[in-house]
Amino acid sequence: MNNEPGRLIGGLLLALYAGLVSAGYQLNLQPPVTRIASETYDLHILMMYFILVIFCVVFGVMFYSIYAHRKSVSHKAGQFHEYTTVEIIWTVIPFVILIGLAWPATKTLFTYNYWQSQGAMNNGDLIPARPLSDPPLRHLDQSAFKLSELRGKWILLQLDQADCAAACQAKLYDMRQVRFAQGREMERVERVWLILDEAPLETLLMREYDGTRMLRAGGSPLLAEFPPADGARDHIFVIDPLGKLMLRFPKNADPRKMYEDLARLLKESRIG
Repeated sequence: MNNEPGRLIGGLLLALYAGLVSAGYQLNLQPPVTRIASETYDLHILMMYFILVIFCVVFGVMFYSIYAHRKSVSHKAGQFHEYTTVEIIWTVIPFVILIGLAWPATKTLFTYNYWQSQGAMNNGDLIPARPLSDPPLRHLDQSAFKLSELRGKWILLQLDQADCAAACQAKLYDMRQVRFAQGREMERVERVWLILDEAPLETLLMREYDGTRMLRAGGSPLLAEFPPADGARDHIFVIDPLGKLMLRFPKNADPRKMYEDLARLLKESRIG
């Protein structure tokens, strides 16, 4: 019986440690990508500063009062009944704090509602953003490459066989044109073709789509991370600058709508 408290405390400490390990020491929100996410992140930080200041002031005054007005130094308790000035002060200060917090929160909420009212995407399907694994891939010359080397860039990506039939070439063409149409922003975008086999590529095809990173990915576990498992070849995918898969264009997507979706992502993004 005497060991029960110790076992309980030990169990709680182990549970706490397991929670910290599973959280990966992530003590804050993940880095924001879009403008609305950045505003939400900034609002979160602002609120935390407000809370910190309030905590320090309130507890600072409380502990000072306890120490400086203790009974042992012959202080008597003050009487504030019907003390109008004090009552006004402790009513006005919380009101000012509330307004100070409500203004940026309301501004962010209106920005978010406006963003939502414009429609999330014109043509692409948003995917719950998730980081992709980073197994080794190979250039056509067999040199090693990883997608993480493109961190900080937006990526248009397709998967297909090396023989690259008409549908494959159409995707390569759309990726090139959609990127080029971004004008000055095009340098923020990379194109990637994950080749699913080891067959040779046509020289004319490589010349026509020079600038596309053509990577051998046959047998790579990365391929299973692009949905749907049985139809990933039909789509063009978008990876954000943090290496997270977040958008999928439908089969035979309208290039104009693809351009609009990508332009919006580039406009809203604070990174990449």
